Amino acid sequence: MSFQIARATLGPYDTNAYLLIDGDTKHCALVDTPPGAAETLRPEIERRGLTLDALLLTHGHWDHIADAHAFAGDGVKIYAHRADIACYETPERFAPWYMASVPGLTEEDFQPVQVTDWVDEGDTFTLLGETFEVRHVPGHCPGNVLFYCPQRELAFPGDAIFAGSVGRSDLPGGDWKQLETSIRGRIYTLPAPTVLYPGHGEPTSVRDEKESNPYVRE
Repeated sequence: MSFQIARATLGPYDTNAYLLIDGDTKHCALVDTPPGAAETLRPEIERRGLTLDALLLTHGHWDHIADAHAFAGDGVKIYAHRADIACYETPERFAPWYMASVPGLTEEDFQPVQVTDWVDEGDTFTLLGETFEVRHVPGHCPGNVLFYCPQRELAFPGDAIFAGSVGRSDLPGGDWKQLETSIRGRIYTLPAPTVLYPGHGEPTSVRDEKESNPYVRE
């Protein structure tokens, strides 16, 4: 099968969105939907003649879900963790924090997301002919999950870990000790060759982070 990953870095926080493409069936899925995702990726999906099957939302922070509402409907499944339900269903509650740091935002930029499939640790589902496993990796925020595709040796950890760094734990709902536990117990336990596609920055691997991440040692 022709499986492709296209990355777009979008929005005021340079958040990664990943377009997963099954080149044989012309079906696709999106991992996270930062502000600007609809404007940038919808034309790309149409240009390639793709059918969008699902959104995989790694967590509920606005810079990862801002455009999710624009892709919803028409049978599109939306996967997310219920611990971030307030972020998805009432994002306006968090608008003042973002509006204070990003000039030009208005309340219209904070649209709710109707999650269709709440996932939790150990859940699996089939998408684009591949099996995806869910690992709950809280610490950056309560509902951060990692979506792992063992057949392709790749994973999307959201903001739990980055290349040579880790997610913030000083935001509401964050917890440093919990983040350390998540990284050691649910990310570093993935096979070493697994490629990690984080919410910000460049891809890395489980092996590289176990060997050299300065914040969380194996």
